[in-house]
Amino acid sequence: MQEEYVFINGEFVPLKDARISVTDRGLLYGDGFFTTMRAEKGNVFFLKEHLTRLKSSCDAFKIRFPEQLYDHSLFKRLLQLNSLLNKIAAVKILITRGAKQELGLPYGDDPTYIVFAREYHPPLEAYKKGWKLVSFCFLRSSPISSYKSLNYLYNMWAREYAIQKGADEAILIGADGYVKETSVGTILFQKNGRWFTPEGDDLLPSITLKMISKIWEKRGITIERKKTKPEDLVQADQVLISNSLVGVIPVREIDDYIISKVDQEFASQCRMWLWQ
Repeated sequence: MQEEYVFINGEFVPLKDARISVTDRGLLYGDGFFTTMRAEKGNVFFLKEHLTRLKSSCDAFKIRFPEQLYDHSLFKRLLQLNSLLNKIAAVKILITRGAKQELGLPYGDDPTYIVFAREYHPPLEAYKKGWKLVSFCFLRSSPISSYKSLNYLYNMWAREYAIQKGADEAILIGADGYVKETSVGTILFQKNGRWFTPEGDDLLPSITLKMISKIWEKRGITIERKKTKPEDLVQADQVLISNSLVGVIPVREIDDYIISKVDQEFASQCRMWLWQ
């Protein structure tokens, strides 16, 4: 079995030898941020955009962004070490405040930073039949939901709720009653020929949505932002979910309501546009 490597605090290290302090604030408080990207043939898609968003989060919460992460060659080297240059891979960057003892948010001048790269198997069956969604029963009211922080337990709780309900993914609804996103992705929906995505200050700035918007605009398709109620989704003509790993997946059912149109061909075309 091939040895797996990670990049941690400036070094390539076998996974079995990788260590962080037990006083690291990422471990103690979830004090840090992450991003996940798709890679193919040694190319990490939208790396610049992911690094920009990650740095913005670090800046907002007083964590020094490791300049070494701007060296794109380290990502290709990590993929090479893990024999992933000719495979589809998930690449994840994680940054914490480090082993700071003070309470509050002391400046993270010595952050912990880790890059993982592992083989990723796209959900081919889901691409064909679409996802079933359920609305998570606990409303979201976190003020940091617009950051991809390590405080990810709520999202994983929502995902587990969906699994227990026999669904593929959970819709997150805010305390204001409006739809936000899903536990791992952004929502797009079509009604009467127009495309929409939920609007709100508490949404994660989606890299994939940003790239899809640019690609669709070149093809004459505009995505409008709209405050979205759950009934807007179940009454939509078609619904798509997007994120950096899956690309775009059609939705077939929401809360036992059947979506009228599951356009696998269009979703497949969107994935091709993203990754070409």
